[in-house]
Amino acid sequence: MNGKLMYAFRGWIAFVAFVDLGTAIRSYIEKRSFLNNVTPDMEYDDEKYTVSRVVGIYSVLKALALIHCTLFIHYKPIVSMGICSIILTIVLYITETLYFRSATLNFLVIFPCVLNSITLIGLIYLPKHLKLWDPPPEIEEDEAFLLKHGNALRRKRNMRKIN
Repeated sequence: MNGKLMYAFRGWIAFVAFVDLGTAIRSYIEKRSFLNNVTPDMEYDDEKYTVSRVVGIYSVLKALALIHCTLFIHYKPIVSMGICSIILTIVLYITETLYFRSATLNFLVIFPCVLNSITLIGLIYLPKHLKLWDPPPEIEEDEAFLLKHGNALRRKRNMRKIN
């Protein structure tokens, strides 16, 4: 059951990374992001779309971090990198909407925040709950004794075959 849950969660993280790649592609194709209030009738100016390109590159970087987190979820530093990228994204969306008021509170802000919040909770809770980071169990003394003497017997047999 734990393995199925972990594979499902890895799929979820990959989905969030895919959504970020979609955000990056949309930032370059539509030349707008949730931050600019550019209307279609405005004249094209490269400086107006700088924010859109920066959001696009940030989305690609976050997607790469989450893809690595999906593949190497059993390493604490990689999960920590994924957690930090998600926290930064949530802070970006909330501060730009509520503090700086450069974006309106709409679907393009709410959906990524909800998606990233669910992923953040999962990244904090699931690896600890599934004991991915626990050290392997210690070999009991009897097993260690058998392993030690079993290897010694094999060496003796190999020595006999050589002589």
